[in-house]
Amino acid sequence: MSEHSEQGRLLMYIDEDAFKLLGDETRRRIVFLLRDSELSAKELSSELGLTVQNIYHHIRRLQEAGLVKVTEERRAGHLIESYYTVTADTFIYNEDRMVERSLQSSVDILNGLNELGVGVDVSEESVVRLSQLHARRIGMLDSPSVTNDMCKFCGFSGYFMKFGPMNPVLLSQILQYANLINMTEEEFEGSLDLTRELRGFLLSLKNE
Repeated sequence: MSEHSEQGRLLMYIDEDAFKLLGDETRRRIVFLLRDSELSAKELSSELGLTVQNIYHHIRRLQEAGLVKVTEERRAGHLIESYYTVTADTFIYNEDRMVERSLQSSVDILNGLNELGVGVDVSEESVVRLSQLHARRIGMLDSPSVTNDMCKFCGFSGYFMKFGPMNPVLLSQILQYANLINMTEEEFEGSLDLTRELRGFLLSLKNE
């Protein structure tokens, strides 16, 4: 897992195991509460109506996944209480795409262009080339593939924002603009060259 932004704790990519943890309603509620306040296990227990032991169980799992961390420890009588917060306001699970899925997406894209009346060649060679160019472009922009798929574990999309799940299309635009701003001039010129190459390839597919 890695921070995507150095400005606070805005956004973090998480792996599949961490994403599955958020499929549990109690753990999601803990994460949402800790976004707004630093709380102890006792305070979380009171908020959620669960035993402290139960809260510690969930907190330990969230800590192991890198979703929650201890901010400070305070003495309460003879005991020392830990206070927790989230490690990011937004968690994104970007599923690794298999090559077969990428190729199928390229087939769907080319068929979709034909349905729009553009008229392009749909062959194995063109599908492979489009998939390669798309992968290069995504890699250059450092932008995750954002889909409208719903999480099969929890009913949420793969984007756990500060104020709840965000429209994945809107999030995609935010990420693309952020990456555009953070590009060096050399990277930006490279992205333009790749866009020209992609456009030239698509034009070459057009049926005469």
